[in-house]
This record gives sequence, C-alpha cells and structure tokens, in this order.
Amino acid sequence: MPKNKGKPFSKKEEDKMMARVLVVDDEDDIRNLIARSLEAESYSVDTVGSVEAALDLMESNPYDVLITDKNLPDADGAKEGGMNLLRYSRKAFPRTEVIMMTGYSSVETAIEAIKLGAFDYLTKPFSLEDLREKIDRIMNYRSFLNSENALETYRTLHNELLSLLENRDNLPEEELHKLLKLLGSRIDQVFGAQKEWERIIQLQSEALRNIEAYAEELKKVIPRKDQAYHLVRKIYGEASKRIQ
Repeated sequence: MPKNKGKPFSKKEEDKMMARVLVVDDEDDIRNLIARSLEAESYSVDTVGSVEAALDLMESNPYDVLITDKNLPDADGAKEGGMNLLRYSRKAFPRTEVIMMTGYSSVETAIEAIKLGAFDYLTKPFSLEDLREKIDRIMNYRSFLNSENALETYRTLHNELLSLLENRDNLPEEELHKLLKLLGSRIDQVFGAQKEWERIIQLQSEALRNIEAYAEELKKVIPRKDQAYHLVRKIYGEASKRIQ
C-alpha cells in the first residue's frame, strides 16, 4: 500500500483508496507494472498469476475491480482461463466489475468479453492512463444513487456500440478503438447530467430534513392552541412526506 506521508487524503484519493483492485496476469512484468502504477495513484491493489490464486483471493476479499488477462491457463490447461474467470466472477461476485485484457486487437474479442458481463476491455499494449480512466469510471458510476442501474446501463450501451462497429471492415482497428473511446466519453457526459440531477435531489432531501427538524423543535415551544402551531405542524407533515 502507498504511504500518504502524513498528509490528509483528498476526496479523489479517498475514492481511490476505497477501490480494491485485483490484477490477474501470468506475466510478472505486466502485473508489477500495473500494480506500481495504480498504487502510486492510491488504489489498493493485489496481484496474482493464475486463475486459481485469483479465486482464492476473491473468496475472502470484496474487490471492486478485477483486471484479468484473457489468455490465462486454467486448471484444465485451457488457454482462455481469463474468460472462465469472468464467467464465474459475474455469477459469484456480481459487485466486482471486470476489465478484460487481451493481446489480440479485435473488436470481436471485446464483444465476446462484454457479452459475458465485462465492464470494459483493454488491448495490449495499453496506456496506464486508459486503465486508470476505466477504473475511475466504475467507481464514479458506483457513487450514483442507483449504482447498479448506472453500471448495467453503461454495459448495455457499450455492448450495443461495439456490436454496431463489429462489421466495419473498412475502418482500421486503431480507428475503431479511438472511436470507442470517444463514444465512451459521450456516454459519460450523459451520465454526468444524471449525476448533477442526483446532486440536486440530495440537496433537496437535506434541506427538507432540516425543515423537518426545525419544525419539530418549534412544535415543542409553541402552545397547541396557538394558530402558529397548526402551521408548523403542517410544514412538518409536508417535509416528512416529501422526504419519503
């Protein structure tokens, strides 16, 4: 774990500290590079080199994000152990979002992973900045009032966009990935508007709770026969009803 050197964490750092990440890759260099990069950004990171080791850790740790290579050997020697790990994770650990890493620059491969429930994918070699953006997107969507709906909606939209691009043989692979990144940012903008609306709702709810509390205090000091008592009681009732 990275040390904060006695300084208080910023809000952004606190959000990242709450994100527990598991990295699964049978290549030591890749695992270590990803871990160092994420730990430098204040994420909590564990790394393992096999499907079996990943399952052992996931049984006892509530990970927010699983980053796994597609082509991992599993216990039976299959070369796509990462895909099997994805399938199992979505069933056994539905709160853990999966980012699939693949060495093959193929939209078809990405579609396969996302149809199985992956949140997103990365094609090796990828930039660590792209990886951090995808993790931050997951944690940002998880902060929504209805986080499961936000995450599922993102997955659905992303899958549909990938499917639309699947047969674009006339478009170079690099251009496809650039387009997907742009579309992902556009989806974020849509959700950003929803996030702002949720912020307004939360502020309104907080204001109503304050009104309810003030009205409750006034009810204690105003005589019941006083006309003002009935007004305060009405205000209290309206605030309580709107909070619910």
